[in-house]
Amino acid sequence: MKKVLWVGVVLLSVLYALPAFYTILNSFMTPAELAVDGLHWIPQEFNLQQYYTLVTDKAAYFRYFLSSVKITGSIVIGQIVLGICAAYALAKLRFPGSDVVLIMYILIILLPYQVTLVPNYLVFEAFERTLNLTILDTHQALILPGVFSTFGIFLLRQFMRDLPKELIEAAKIDGAGHLRILTKIVLPLLKPAIFALVILTFIDNWNIVDQALVFIDTPENQPLSVFLRMIYEGDFQVFYAGATLYIIPAVIIFIKGEKYLSEGLVIGGSK
Repeated sequence: MKKVLWVGVVLLSVLYALPAFYTILNSFMTPAELAVDGLHWIPQEFNLQQYYTLVTDKAAYFRYFLSSVKITGSIVIGQIVLGICAAYALAKLRFPGSDVVLIMYILIILLPYQVTLVPNYLVFEAFERTLNLTILDTHQALILPGVFSTFGIFLLRQFMRDLPKELIEAAKIDGAGHLRILTKIVLPLLKPAIFALVILTFIDNWNIVDQALVFIDTPENQPLSVFLRMIYEGDFQVFYAGATLYIIPAVIIFIKGEKYLSEGLVIGGSK
């Protein structure tokens, strides 16, 4: 039974990895090879023409790349800061309505993000009318919903909840306030969960598409994930090189943080 399960896992892993391998291998093909109908996996000869064309003739690619870095980095930092503070309040402080707030967070997590697109759009429009702010058609329209995502708060709260109460009670006896307890005691123990949240948040928002199409109309303000579709439709012969460079940051972060991701998601054990 274990062998059958192992074979099944390997086959599924290979199936999931095939599109990535296909993209990478095709990025080394010449335009003539790409023009041939059908699937071709192995280049006749490895060629860097796509990458050269991307660098010399598609300078806009790297501008969109930096836009994605800005959007994703801002969301990751914002989620970490707000998530830690909110999770500590829900896990270690008792205040009126804390259970209601937690239930609302859980309900929001259960909703598909597509359901929240229209309410977010209407809220942004209301802010623009009443406060004379410009949110729609800017990167802020993608950053703000990402920063205030409830998933990070829930993940960190579950982890904080199982931290030893004796440590916090001892710190309070010594006269430590909540800020000192959070920075000196909770945060060092929370590192695996924080790294896990960083990885999950980065990968989720690096691949953002639907939100960008709804909230941003100006092509120059779109993230790289949307610009790749434009390359595919406009210049198919450099698409594979662009897609290969696009997946590199996510792969590096996942490989470097895989250990922390495993530790951070194993919630329930005391550290």
